[in-house]
Amino acid sequence: MVELINESIQIARKRHYCEECGREIVKGQPYLRQRCKDGGDVWTFKAHQDCAAWGTAYRNKHNDWRGHGDFLPMYDLIEPHEFDEWRGLFPHAVCRLELSHQTRDQ
Repeated sequence: MVELINESIQIARKRHYCEECGREIVKGQPYLRQRCKDGGDVWTFKAHQDCAAWGTAYRNKHNDWRGHGDFLPMYDLIEPHEFDEWRGLFPHAVCRLELSHQTRDQ
């Protein structure tokens, strides 16, 4: 079972990549940082704040909470035909994920 050790909002001091949408978190941008533990594994999860909120809402709706080794980011979890359902709640996150899907499929 995944245990949340620490959660904070950080200001990026360097470039990171969102673990939900796969897009860049640019220097100076706030992002969610979580330290997590599952058995003997410890890792840091970094994501845009809205991507993380969308990921939580999506996983809660579909009861899809996998362990760390089985974690699927939103860019692998959600299908493009589902975007419109979430666009009103997480507009920027949906746009970033659409861009990820478009560039991945090229």
